[in-house]
Amino acid sequence: MSEGHTPDDSPIAGLLDTETITDGIESDDGTEEITAQKVLEFLETAWTNEMSAPEILMHQSEMVELMMGQIAHMEENMKDLNKNDFRYVAHQMELERIRYIMVSYLRCRLRKIEHFTKHILNEESAREPDEKRLSQEETKFAKEYYENMETYFQQVALQYMPNMQRSEADQRIVRPNLMSHVFIKAKVSVPSVVVGVDDEEVDMAANSQHIIPYQLIADLIHKDQVKLI
Repeated sequence: MSEGHTPDDSPIAGLLDTETITDGIESDDGTEEITAQKVLEFLETAWTNEMSAPEILMHQSEMVELMMGQIAHMEENMKDLNKNDFRYVAHQMELERIRYIMVSYLRCRLRKIEHFTKHILNEESAREPDEKRLSQEETKFAKEYYENMETYFQQVALQYMPNMQRSEADQRIVRPNLMSHVFIKAKVSVPSVVVGVDDEEVDMAANSQHIIPYQLIADLIHKDQVKLI
């Protein structure tokens, strides 16, 4: 949601389930009950983070699937509304907004996979199963995309360059610039954050905003202590 926008202010609030839609979301304290409104807010944050982060972040496929099911439920609820009613138009516009967020989020991840394919696959292979950032579908796509690109590159270029060894493939790996600056907003108070190469530290107050190299706060993104804006 945008700043100062409460759930009840949303045109979709009347269509979103206020009851728990799942009790199977894992949290640090175990399972956590979650409502459709919370799923939407979570996806909005995941979307803005993914759009602004130079690297690919942890996938949220479970939340996407939950919201897709909720969209189908909301569309069913809308069948009882008069199409000439302004509420129907408002609800329809909000549904389109939610679809846009989901599609934009998934497309952003695909762009990163296509651009940093080998780098992402290398990083994924070194991660523990519960730390992998790609969904199973994204991993399958990344591997097939990389194999197809390598085959094509071999056919149109490498076979005509006998002096180029296979070991030089690492030189073609494209990596994200983790030191690029990003805008962040602290969700909670975060003490002693290193903000410079000289180990300068600052205390981030809750709701404070900063511009800082991404690599210095990447772990805070994963801990959900700050968000990108």
